[in-house]
Amino acid sequence: MPGQDSNTANDTNAKLDTVIKLLAAMVVRDLDKGEAIVKLGKMRLSREQIADAVGVTAHNVSQVLYAASKKTDNKGKKTAKADGDRAGVQQ
Repeated sequence: MPGQDSNTANDTNAKLDTVIKLLAAMVVRDLDKGEAIVKLGKMRLSREQIADAVGVTAHNVSQVLYAASKKTDNKGKKTAKADGDRAGVQQ
């Protein structure tokens, strides 16, 4: 019966969502909210899942992940520039 397969799939998905929430909460329990959001983002969880695990809004998660990506981009640019400056000095 098609209806039973759908219900079974929905039940399984609900149970998996619960497991994801519990595991995410365990992973980040000792981190502050910003670090927790970045770590869970690197684990490829959705913004909604991260928000549920950390206790913030999905919009807040988006802002923190955006700021973290900009911070990483700026570090990469500074390192590349410093490497280029060092290369010029050695010649």
